[in-house]
Amino acid sequence: MVITARRAGAVLIAAALALAGCATPTEDPEVETGEAPDVAEALRELPSEPVDVPGEWYRGDEYAGLGMDFLPPAEGVPFAFALNVAAPREAARPQVWLSDDGFGWFRADVAGDYNASFTGGLVGNPDVSGLVGVSFEDGALVSRVWRAFDRRDWHEVELPEDFARTYRVVTGAAAESRLLVAGTSVEKELGVAILDGDRTEYVRLPGIADREQRVIVDMAAHEDSAVILVQRGEEGAGGTFETYTSDDAGVTWSGPAAVADDPDTFLSGMAWTGDRYVVTGGSRDPSTGGLIPAAWSSDDGADWDTEVVPPPPEESVFYVAEGVDTVLGRPAVRDGIAFVVASNDDSLRAGFYNRNAEGDWAFTGTSDLMDYPGVGGLTLSVNPDEQIAILSPFGTGQAVVGVHGRENAWRELERVGSIEQVAQVESLATVAGAADAERAFIKTLRVRYEVDGPNFSAIPERALFELTPDRQVNEIPFDPPEVAELTDTVVGTSDPGDTVLLGSRFSPSRQRVEPRGWFRGGPDQPWEPAGGFGDVIDAKFSAVQRTADGWVAVGASREAATEDPENPENPDDTVRRASLWRSGDGRGWEDATALDEAAGEATGVCTLPDGLLLAVGYLLDGDVRVPAAWRGTDDGWERATAEILTTGTGELTGCATTGDGTVIGASTGGRNIVLRTEDGIQFEGVFRTEYGSSMLKPVSIPGGFAAPGRFTSDNGSGPVVWLSPNGVRWTPWRIPSLTDGITRDVAKFGDGIIVTMDSELGVPVHVVPQVDPAAE
Repeated sequence: MVITARRAGAVLIAAALALAGCATPTEDPEVETGEAPDVAEALRELPSEPVDVPGEWYRGDEYAGLGMDFLPPAEGVPFAFALNVAAPREAARPQVWLSDDGFGWFRADVAGDYNASFTGGLVGNPDVSGLVGVSFEDGALVSRVWRAFDRRDWHEVELPEDFARTYRVVTGAAAESRLLVAGTSVEKELGVAILDGDRTEYVRLPGIADREQRVIVDMAAHEDSAVILVQRGEEGAGGTFETYTSDDAGVTWSGPAAVADDPDTFLSGMAWTGDRYVVTGGSRDPSTGGLIPAAWSSDDGADWDTEVVPPPPEESVFYVAEGVDTVLGRPAVRDGIAFVVASNDDSLRAGFYNRNAEGDWAFTGTSDLMDYPGVGGLTLSVNPDEQIAILSPFGTGQAVVGVHGRENAWRELERVGSIEQVAQVESLATVAGAADAERAFIKTLRVRYEVDGPNFSAIPERALFELTPDRQVNEIPFDPPEVAELTDTVVGTSDPGDTVLLGSRFSPSRQRVEPRGWFRGGPDQPWEPAGGFGDVIDAKFSAVQRTADGWVAVGASREAATEDPENPENPDDTVRRASLWRSGDGRGWEDATALDEAAGEATGVCTLPDGLLLAVGYLLDGDVRVPAAWRGTDDGWERATAEILTTGTGELTGCATTGDGTVIGASTGGRNIVLRTEDGIQFEGVFRTEYGSSMLKPVSIPGGFAAPGRFTSDNGSGPVVWLSPNGVRWTPWRIPSLTDGITRDVAKFGDGIIVTMDSELGVPVHVVPQVDPAAE
C-alpha cells in the first residue's frame, strides 16, 4: 500500500517493560520500577564544558569518505561520484565530483549553504541522479535527497516529514526518471520513498520478527523492476543475505528470497547490468579459512545463480593469503560490463575485476601501492584500454582517483583528504579514595602504520595524560619507553598520587606474550617495574582498581609450561581462563588466580555492599560466550548460579556499586542490559536498551550511576550519558557533538563527571561540573 499521509501519533522507541520477576540475557529483562526513557529526553543536553586537548587528538587535514555508486557518462551527463568530506573539527558535507572525460575532475555545488553533518552517496542513471543519505540536525537524524537531471544543477527534494524522520536512508536506485530511496527505522521497519517528478510517496515493506534485525546493503532498479538487498538475522548476529523485489516501480514488494545458502557469505553491493542483476562480495574458502571473491546474478532479483569468479593469478602481487579476506566491492556498470574493485585486508593494493556482457569474470590487474591496507573503492572504464578508480584505504579518510591501464600501469589524478591515524581516548581512570577529587587520567591510543614496499606493520602508540582541576591536560611521560609499548593496557589510580599501569608484552628471548606492570608513586616520581603475576602467558588485563585491601586486577591468562627435564616438549596450557591478580602496594603482584576451569575472561571487578569483591565476565561454551560472575569469599571464589546467569548467552562487561546496590553491565543479542545485585548471589535484570541504542560499562558517581553510550529515536539520536539514581531507572542525556555516534567512557570528576568520545564526533573530552542522576 502506498502511504502519502502522516501516520497518526508519534512512534516511540520503547514501550514500558513489564514489571516483575527477572529474565535471562537472551530474553527481555524486566523492570522493577520506572519506565523506558521517553524519546524527548534524548534531546535534553547535559550542561557540559569542552576541554582543550592536544592538537594530535584531532585530524590535521580533511576527511574524505566514499559514498555509494560510481555513475558512468552518457549523452549530456558526465562521470560522477560522491564524497562525504569533513574539514578538521567540522561536520561532514556532501560533495559530488564530475568529469566529462574521466581525467579532469571538478566539484559540483550540491548544497553550498548546507551546514549539518551528512553521510550518504550517489545513485542514478542517465536520466536522473540523486545524492541520498542522512543528516544530523539539532540532535536528530533526518533523511535528505538532492536530485539532478544533468548531474550539474542540484536541488533538494523535500521528503515527507514522517518518512524523513522515521527512516534513515542508506541507499537508493534510479529507474527511468524516478528515484527510489530505502531506509530503516528504529522500529525495524523498512521504507521506500518513490520520487517521480513532483510526486513523492512512500511504502512500508513487510515487517520482521521482534528479535531480528534487517540491515539494508544496496538497491538496484530498471524500468518497473526494483530489488533491495538486505542482511537479515538475529539481533547482534550477521544473518543471511536476502532480496525483496518489486515489479510495479516500488509500489508493492515481495520476498524475502535468499541469495546464497552459506551463512559465511559476505555481500558488498548490487547493480543492474542491462539484462541481469549482479551481486558481488565474497564466499568462505574452506582451504584458507578466508573469504574469496564471489558473485551471483539473477534476471528477476529473486532466483539467484552463483557465478564463477577466478582468484587472482598466483604470480599477481594481489594474492589471496590463508585466513585473509579478499572480497569484491560494489559493482559499477558501463555498456553492460560490470567493473569491481577487490580489497584484501593484508594488501596495500586494490585488485580490479570485470564481468563482460556474457557473464564471464576476469582479474585485470592492480593499483599502485597505497599507504594503508584494505584498499577498496569503485571503478569504471573510460576507454577500451583504461579505467578510472576511486580508491579509499579502509577507514583512513582519504580518496585517491587514478587511472589503471595496459600492462598494469597506474597513474594518479586526484587525492582528497589524508591518511591520518589520530590519537583517540582509550580509557579513563579517576583517583580512588578521594571522594571530591577533580583529577582524572586519560590514556590514548594511536596506531601508526609503517610501510616498506609491499610490507607494512602496525605500531600502537599509547600516551597518558592527567586532567587537572583547572581543566589542563598534561602529558605524563612514559620513561622507560617500554611503558608505552605494552598492549591491552589498563590504568588505575589512588589517592594521593599512585598510578598502576598493567599490560602485556612479547618476550623475544622466551618467544611468548607475558604480563608486565609499572608503578608510579606520584607526579614527580619515576616509573618502577612491578613484579610477580605468576608464570602465565597470553595475559590480557581488562581492569585494575584500588580497593580497601590493596590493588586488584582482572583479565585472562593461561599457565605456562613447567620446566620438566624428563619432558622437554611439555606444552603450555591451552585454556585461557578468567584470571585475577592482587597486590598490596601496586608493585608486587601475587600469582594469577584462575576464577574458573573453563575458558573465559573477567572483564570487571568491584566491591559489593558487604565489602566482598565481585568479578564479572564470561565463559566459553564452545564458541559461544555465556555470562559469569564470581564472588570472593574467605574460602576462595564462588561462581554465581542465579538463573539469569546460567541460562542465557552473552557477557558481563563491568560492574559498579553505590549505596546498597551493585549494577552490572551486560550485552546479549545485540542489546545492552543492566543487572542488579546486593550480595553477589541473587541477580535480577532491571533495564534493557532498545534496538539501535547502546549502554557501555556503568560506573559509580555521586548520587547514583552513569554509563556511556548512544540513544536513538525518531526525535533524537547521538552520543549520550545514561544516568540513574538506583541502577533501575536510566535516563539518556545528550553530549554535544557534530554528528551521530557513541560516547566511549565516563568517570566521576569531583561532583560531576568526565565524558569522552572519538574526535570525529566532536570535542573528545567534556566535563559536566554538576550532575544529578535523579533528574528527569
